[in-house]
Amino acid sequence: MKRLEYQLKQLASHNRDGSFATQAARKKHLKRVVSELRMLGYNQMHVRSLKLKHVHALINYWQRTGHSIGTQKNVLAHLRWWARKIGKDEMIPKSNNELLVGKRSLIPLESKAQYLKRTQLKQISNAYIRLSIELQQDFGLRQEESFKFRPSYADRGSYIELKGSWTKGGRKRSIPIISFEQRDLIDRIHAIAGQRSLIPAEYSLKTWRSKYVRLLSNLGLKKLHGLRHGYAQRRYRDLTGFESVFAGGPKRIALDSEQQVIDVQARLQVSQELGHNRIEITDVYLGR
Repeated sequence: MKRLEYQLKQLASHNRDGSFATQAARKKHLKRVVSELRMLGYNQMHVRSLKLKHVHALINYWQRTGHSIGTQKNVLAHLRWWARKIGKDEMIPKSNNELLVGKRSLIPLESKAQYLKRTQLKQISNAYIRLSIELQQDFGLRQEESFKFRPSYADRGSYIELKGSWTKGGRKRSIPIISFEQRDLIDRIHAIAGQRSLIPAEYSLKTWRSKYVRLLSNLGLKKLHGLRHGYAQRRYRDLTGFESVFAGGPKRIALDSEQQVIDVQARLQVSQELGHNRIEITDVYLGR
């Protein structure tokens, strides 16, 4: 099975689809799949011998050992990538229901919104990292987007524009600048980054991400995805005039007809600014 592990590494090295984080997750999950297949008795596989029976065996193992539905779906996505790269696109059904992998609810039970106060931001001594975090908080950017942000391109006066090469899924998008705080942030980024991004010249994306994670971990700030949740909730309030469900506002069922129209329009706008373009995903950030 060392042959299979090596061949999958080579396959991944020659097919760098997706963001750095996606590529890293793919390598990690496929390495674990090789170990699980070996444990299940499939010891003579090579990269092109993947069959549907192997997928079913893995799913049965995951369900017996209590793997979450979310984990099963994530690994299946990487298995589909493997199948696609060896010319077996149609081998694994596109529907997880056909594979008897149950549906999961992505909707959290309570708000995950975060907001860092100025006193907390001042504790972050590295200016590049502090500004990246402010972008995540004030504009709802993803972590990698905040690293790649280049003000000389992005600043369009009344809005910022993100290049497709900076974003998840390669979709460029624009986000309005509607407050003095946002304008001040962009001006401060201009001053430090100039024509470059918020990755200092001497770092690669990979090494900068490691430094970022290490610095935040030392400050007890391991995960900041909640900053995007906070942005979504504040933006929704600005667009509707009332709070989202997770921020203490009325549930969708309690809105009158006029408010329902406003709610839908605001959710579409928030979804686009977050880079999702699906109204359903706003339930995760705003509640329903």
